[in-house]
Amino acid sequence: MTQATASSTATPTMQMSPKRAQQVVKIAKGIRHNFPEFTTISDAQLIYATWRSFKQIDQTNDSDYQTMAKVFFHEFDQHLLHYQFSKAGQETMIRQRFFALLTNLL
Repeated sequence: MTQATASSTATPTMQMSPKRAQQVVKIAKGIRHNFPEFTTISDAQLIYATWRSFKQIDQTNDSDYQTMAKVFFHEFDQHLLHYQFSKAGQETMIRQRFFALLTNLL
């Protein structure tokens, strides 16, 4: 197992395989590029939320792209934006954007 840390402050150590680390970085870069809504979010927070999303997906047997998009949406909406997408009624649109990103990059 390889250890990667998102930040030296309050962010816990993330443990993942080298392959998963590559996926996390690739998806985090894709999110940074395709989601202007996250410009105020630090790279460390973005990577950590991406890792948490994959961690949740890995704990289920259902890892189709629709499910993955739903997990990413909830992680980012709840933990990074404090439900801004949900409050604005943007869940369907944002989940579709996550779906498109995931199918393109994975």
